[in-house]
Amino acid sequence: METTTPIQDTTRWRVAYQGGPGSNSERAGLTLLAERFVGWPFASFAEATATLASGQADCVLIPVFNSTTGPIHEAIAAISPHDFVVLDTLTLAIEHYLLGNRDAGRHSIVQVLAHPQVAAQCAGWIRRRGYTPVLVDDGALQAADLLQSGRRDIAILGPKGIGDATGLYCIEGPVQDRSDNRTTFRLLTRRELFEPRA
Repeated sequence: METTTPIQDTTRWRVAYQGGPGSNSERAGLTLLAERFVGWPFASFAEATATLASGQADCVLIPVFNSTTGPIHEAIAAISPHDFVVLDTLTLAIEHYLLGNRDAGRHSIVQVLAHPQVAAQCAGWIRRRGYTPVLVDDGALQAADLLQSGRRDIAILGPKGIGDATGLYCIEGPVQDRSDNRTTFRLLTRRELFEPRA
């Protein structure tokens, strides 16, 4: 995939991504595009990518590599069939936190909801705590249901931004296994929207 230069740098872009409010993909989009970022969250990489391919979104933001777990195969597979071009690449430091309802505590938690990548990046910590991981499409997308339930035995693993965006409390963190945990994101678009550099 070649890197391109946008035709209009001031345009607000509708960016599809996997995740929800406070997710690392949302943070990556805001870091790359600032006020131009108009996020469009989806439950899966395939849904986000299909939205760009169909012309409904201007871009898609996809995590492609994590320093702890390696290539993010599900995301790479979602973009592989398409002739997209890479607009920009960003690597972010990634921290994960145990997030729950106000009255929940470390010792009341039994299950932790986490995206498979998050669970893998925190596998050692989950094992040491004795929690049962429950794999979900994205922790950010589960936050509203957890808040409404008021349950003290379930928490979400994910970035602190999920708590900031939804009202969940930070119980513990950061809890990822490696302090140098980083993820590389690619911002992609359809070839016809941008002019390649000379």
